[in-house]
Amino acid sequence: MRRLWIVLACTLCVAPAVIMAQDNALTASEPTLVTEPDPYGQQSLIAEGVITNETQGAFTGVELDAIAYDAAGEEVGEGLGYLTNACGVALPDFVLRPGNEQFYAIPLDLYETDAVVDRVEITVNADPTEVPTVVDAPLGEGVMLVDEREVVRVEWIDETHLRYGEGCRRDLFNQWTWREYDLDTGAIESATHPKAELIREAMLIQTGLQDPLYLQHSMLSFDPDGRRMVYQTDLNTFITAEADGSFKRVMFETLSTRTLQGISWLQDGAFLAYYYGSSNDPVTYFTGNADGRILSDSPVDSVPSLITPGANPSGERIVIGLEVDGKTGYYVKLAAFDTITPLFDSPLPTNNWPGPLYERDADGKAYVYAAVPRGDQAILVCYDVETKETHDLTELPLQLENDERGWWWLSPDYNSIALAAEGVHGGLWLIDLNATETCE
Repeated sequence: MRRLWIVLACTLCVAPAVIMAQDNALTASEPTLVTEPDPYGQQSLIAEGVITNETQGAFTGVELDAIAYDAAGEEVGEGLGYLTNACGVALPDFVLRPGNEQFYAIPLDLYETDAVVDRVEITVNADPTEVPTVVDAPLGEGVMLVDEREVVRVEWIDETHLRYGEGCRRDLFNQWTWREYDLDTGAIESATHPKAELIREAMLIQTGLQDPLYLQHSMLSFDPDGRRMVYQTDLNTFITAEADGSFKRVMFETLSTRTLQGISWLQDGAFLAYYYGSSNDPVTYFTGNADGRILSDSPVDSVPSLITPGANPSGERIVIGLEVDGKTGYYVKLAAFDTITPLFDSPLPTNNWPGPLYERDADGKAYVYAAVPRGDQAILVCYDVETKETHDLTELPLQLENDERGWWWLSPDYNSIALAAEGVHGGLWLIDLNATETCE
């Protein structure tokens, strides 16, 4: 459920019923009512759900008319809705293809501020259109589609199982829809994240995150394989703590002007945190571990990267993108020192692409995997740290707009990469490195 913190804060609504008009055979799911700020800073009540196309035709210009009623059957509000992505961004020209579904949002205008909504009647209006010819990004050698939904997080359970979360990247992990995928059988099952139960009232009091706004801002993230967590306060102070909120350790307090965009867990409690504003901004970053040890410069002092950085498993080496003497390329920085070493020259993606993966395999060999733009394509490139050679492995199905992002995660046995993306062309793909060109 998207924006759960806002749902908990909503005092205007109860669980609403929904009535759907079936003129176009587009079905609206029962809405969830949430409140969020409008462009003028006022709280707005919004009905959210999913539209499903159960026909053999396609539709465009989808609009939703809504009337809200109280328990006595009196009309208390109305609204006009539209299709959105998982983060609630409108999709005005979206074509809903046969058998597909898409999120909707309906801002409700209540006639009285103290109205209590009991049910919402939704009428779906849409224009039939030709079923579009779908031109999906090519699946390169060794690449397999797992899920077409917007996937924002993957956690490897072991070499042949992973769990993944679908939803909006700005939400906390306990608000995403989680599933587990079996690489051997291809089976996908609904799942509950094992750390979700740790978000309890006592923990929120310990951390000062009782206010739903502060909790949503916190970017709270648990070490997938450990006992501790990291989060930021309302002033962006970065803190680690035990899972119950005790034994807090402050890492940085001077980050109030920086926007935390992601936390990537490495190994043995190490992590990489990175900061930027828009998709064209340079990225600042730091590495540390869940016990509160700082492994690098602070984001204030870090060498700005043109890409979202990556780090080796220990967090002691950070891969960044730079432009030096008119040439762009990948470099490795020793986290705690000023030493920066060039890896290879290359075109660089914007910071919404996945950051490099730094692997050291069981034989001690080190490789850097990077998603590199080549014209209209995205290419998986492998750099051999020992031989200093680069190898093109396969094409990647990334189709990211500036406001969309992609991420990836290397499997524990280094044989697979799980690639995820949000947006209209989002999804989850599995890259079998044994089926691609070799990195050696």
